[in-house]
This record gives sequence, C-alpha cells and structure tokens, in this order.
Amino acid sequence: MNFQNYYRLPLDLGSITAKKILPKCNQKESIAHHLHLILTTSFGELLSDVRYGSSLWDEDFDNVSYRNKQKENILKSITSTIAKYESRIEKVKVEMNVMQEEVPDRTTDPRMKRKLDFVITAVMVATNENIVYRDSFFVSPLAYN
Repeated sequence: MNFQNYYRLPLDLGSITAKKILPKCNQKESIAHHLHLILTTSFGELLSDVRYGSSLWDEDFDNVSYRNKQKENILKSITSTIAKYESRIEKVKVEMNVMQEEVPDRTTDPRMKRKLDFVITAVMVATNENIVYRDSFFVSPLAYN
C-alpha cells in the first residue's frame, strides 16, 4: 500500500495558514510517526485525552543501575497505549534497552548520558506486512537523535 493518504509529521503550521498543500506519506511512515509520538508523549500531556502517552516520562533514569521492574512497567505502558491508539497494527512487541553513551559537549569534555533504544515490531493489519520501527533518544534531559 503506497498510497499517500496520511499527513507527514510534524505538521507545518505555516503551510496550513498559507493554505498550501501539506506533505503526505504512506501508511508505514504514518505508523512510524505515530509510534514516535506515543513514545515522546507523557500521560496528561494531551489535554483532550489524558490517557494518551506512556509512563516513560514518570520514571527516573538517574539510578546507577536500571531496575527490571521499572523497565517492565514502561514496556507494558507503551504496549497498552499502542494497542489502544494504533489500530493499524497488531502483534506488537516492544523492546527497550537502556545504556550509557558518551556525548560530545561543546563547552566541556564529553559527558555520559543515558540513552534509550526502542525496537517495536508489529504486523500491519491492512497488508499483513511485518514492520520494524526503531527510535532512540537521550534522557535526563531529553534529546532526540
């Protein structure tokens, strides 16, 4: 399914007010945009539905050792949100790895930061096609790759 029926995120609000045509994407790209949105939204952030998002941002990643129970709760939260809000996929499996990574800093020596790597595998309902979505970002403070 290569139809360009979905709007590409992030939306260019300037184009909307200028009445220009917004860029579109296919279903697979749209699902990837939506999964990124789910991962980066905390509960309560979307005022029209406070249940949208994940518990990821309620967690403290500054612990010296990352606890398995914490990771389990995050994965359950993300999986539940995907099941509720992304009906275009099924058989969803979410994996998350937490690691330390050296990050260059312009003003000081490189710093160690916590990095979250996500791999979400699923099957597209419309085509029965397997999809793999990968995303990663640094936490404390949040930064996207």
